[in-house]
Amino acid sequence: MKPLERAAPGAARLLTLGAVAALIVALAACASPAPSPSAQTPTATSTPAASAAGMPATVTPTPAPVTPPPTATPPAETDVCVPEPMKTVYIGGDPCPPAIAAVRAIVAPLGLPVARTVLQPRPFGCGPDLWPGVTSPDVCFGVLVISGTTMHGWVSFTGAAKVAAVSLRLQPATGPSPAPSPMWVATIAAFQVPPAGWVMP
Repeated sequence: MKPLERAAPGAARLLTLGAVAALIVALAACASPAPSPSAQTPTATSTPAASAAGMPATVTPTPAPVTPPPTATPPAETDVCVPEPMKTVYIGGDPCPPAIAAVRAIVAPLGLPVARTVLQPRPFGCGPDLWPGVTSPDVCFGVLVISGTTMHGWVSFTGAAKVAAVSLRLQPATGPSPAPSPMWVATIAAFQVPPAGWVMP
């Protein structure tokens, strides 16, 4: 057998230096400090909800339903009609309902709600005296009319100062027998603010 060959002195020295260098590198790696938290890459953080942090959450109020105002009920219309005491052949019944209907039709174009209607028998006094009781009526003999064929009166309106003075006459019906009932024909004699001192009957 051949005797063990010894390594050259130079090679043994190189091996020793390499082992020492590797040990120094390992020790240096173990002794290096860990990176500080500030040097770490920042990570996204979530902000807790306001309710979780004890703050009240924002609540959008729900608007209350809007209730429309109640509709005002118009005042009731008042009708006062005084028929002729003595009826004639031209009137077959109560003359007031058809007379009031004729007055309503004639004042409808004024576009005002009727508050009160007053009708009295016979025509206005001489002049004609549309607003009796304020001034002295003219002296005259008047016009001969058949009883129960004429009426006069006034119409007041809601929210208006003007009053309508109206005249009515009964128009006999013509036609084959039996003739239809006569009709009341109304006319506005005046539409104005009444004189001071006049009071509607």
